[in-house]
Parts: sequence; structure tokens; C-alpha cells
Amino acid sequence: MAAPQRRYRSTLPTEPAWPVWERAPGNKRSGSERRKMRGRKRRFAILVIVPVLLMLGSVYLHTVSAGLESRTQGLQNELDATRAQGERLEVDVAKLSAADRVRPLAREKLGMRDAGSADLEVIKGGEREDGTTHAGAEEGGGQH
Repeated sequence: MAAPQRRYRSTLPTEPAWPVWERAPGNKRSGSERRKMRGRKRRFAILVIVPVLLMLGSVYLHTVSAGLESRTQGLQNELDATRAQGERLEVDVAKLSAADRVRPLAREKLGMRDAGSADLEVIKGGEREDGTTHAGAEEGGGQH
């Protein structure tokens, strides 16, 4: 197997010879040309790439914002429904604890009766329900 041959760029005998800077394919540019190229790249980045990135960021933020707004609206609807249910439950509690409903249930199920003047008995002197006597109040003692 033969080794690859180098190819040289040569001129035909009928053409004039090319200058060295045109012939060399990997010719390095001078300093001013490099500075111009860097300046062009910077301008391209500033005028094209930066606005494109800003636009994409703006689109992303608007998308996220729209998603959060829809979620907020859903949670607000759920909160309103829960508050309405709480108000209905408060009305139900008020209805169920009304005296005109509780008294007949107490009479029927628990055997209780309404207190009347004949049923009430006033006890004077002696001990209170908490086990203390009334003597301190009768003798003019101070309140605790």
C-alpha cells in the first residue's frame, strides 16, 4: 500500500505565478484583520444573538406566568366553593341545635322534661356545689 502523496498548489506554465499570500491556504491574517473580525463577531452577537435570547426568555416567562395565573384561578374557585360549603354547614348546625328541635328529642329519647316553677327548689345555707359554705359571704367577707 502506497503512502498518500502531498498535493501542492502549483500554477500552470501558461498562468502567471500567484503571490505567496494568495497561494497559502492556511495564511494567518494580520493584526488589523483579526481585530476587524472580532469586532464583526461582537456586533453580530450584540445585534442578533442577544435580542433572540431576550425574546426567548420573555416567551418563557410569559408561559410560566400564564400557568401560574390559571392555577391561582383554580385555587380561588376551590376556596370559594369551600367557603360556600362552610356557610351551608353553619346553617345546618344552627338548624340542628335550635331549641324547638332539641327539646322534643330530649323528652323522647332521654326522658327529660322542661323545668317549671314547681320543679325548681332553692336551697339556702349549707354547702354549695363546689363544696364550700356560704358563711364567708354572709359574714361580710370579701369576694375571692
